[in-house]
Amino acid sequence: MYIQVDEVISRTKQGATEPYICICEEKKLYYVKGKGAGYGSLIKEWVAGKLAQHLNLPIPAFAIVEVPKALYQAGASGLLSSLGFGPLFGSQEVPNCNEISFYNASTLHVDLKRDIAAFDWWIKNGDRTLKEPAGNPNILWSETTEEPFIIDHNLAFDETVTLSSLIESHMFSASLLEIANDSTLQNIYNQKFQSVLPHVHDICDDIPDRWHYEDDMQSVEVNISVDTIKTTLERFSEQGFWKQP
Repeated sequence: MYIQVDEVISRTKQGATEPYICICEEKKLYYVKGKGAGYGSLIKEWVAGKLAQHLNLPIPAFAIVEVPKALYQAGASGLLSSLGFGPLFGSQEVPNCNEISFYNASTLHVDLKRDIAAFDWWIKNGDRTLKEPAGNPNILWSETTEEPFIIDHNLAFDETVTLSSLIESHMFSASLLEIANDSTLQNIYNQKFQSVLPHVHDICDDIPDRWHYEDDMQSVEVNISVDTIKTTLERFSEQGFWKQP
């Protein structure tokens, strides 16, 4: 069963996908991405999010939410034109949070920086940058609990991302370079990835059928396949995984 969307409040102006702010069951607020974000990006969000959970990375609660067709059609010519209906991706609101600052990012524990950097290399996510004074960290910072939350993995599984490109651009590039130069750290992360790999099949099985197609007629397949995802995640076992070309 998916979480039902009861009401659409507005659409954010932040981020390339500009998710919708929705009230779902139990009156909880979710940021919902739909057809405007591209159904392939919903697959990436779901898979990357589940992998992050299995690795115990800090990520907001998320779920597959369902927008009733009648609700969508009521606003399809206006506000809801890019939302769509049926199963969509929803990330639960983290109260009192902002995009992480350069300063707060620098205070994160060294292990967490390594964990995030290694994770992004595993899933080929090149969309986490932050160099003073600007960038796109895709990490929220709770002003209440002073904790980070990684978000927005819609650009994961990017075949153009390499270890060298991440070491050059990633906000925790120094941490990634440290792993690339330390066989002990490499073994630690390879073991972590290996422990999560058996869950990939079930994670992919839970992807709604609708997300595999760009159109409602389900005649045009999205540009990301389950086979590509699995191949990307299995490559950590290759000898050159941690080696810069």
